[in-house]
Amino acid sequence: MTWEARQGALERHGLVESGDGFTVTLKGFQKAAERARGLRAQGSKEAARMLALGTTDPVRWEYAKGLQIETFSREAHESGF
Repeated sequence: MTWEARQGALERHGLVESGDGFTVTLKGFQKAAERARGLRAQGSKEAARMLALGTTDPVRWEYAKGLQIETFSREAHESGF
């Protein structure tokens, strides 16, 4: 994965990287909520608890960030980056 491809993957997953780590964007938060709904439908109690939190709850944003980092990391690993 080239640097440009990595940046594109970060954007696709709604993540911004800084010296302090990753931050999830609104786009990433929305994608994570979609993924969490799918996980909840599969019986994930953790996803159900996250979706029950308010959209401004910092815990929900941290969970969303974790979901997006996971999908980004999987993509980066599969590409050999």
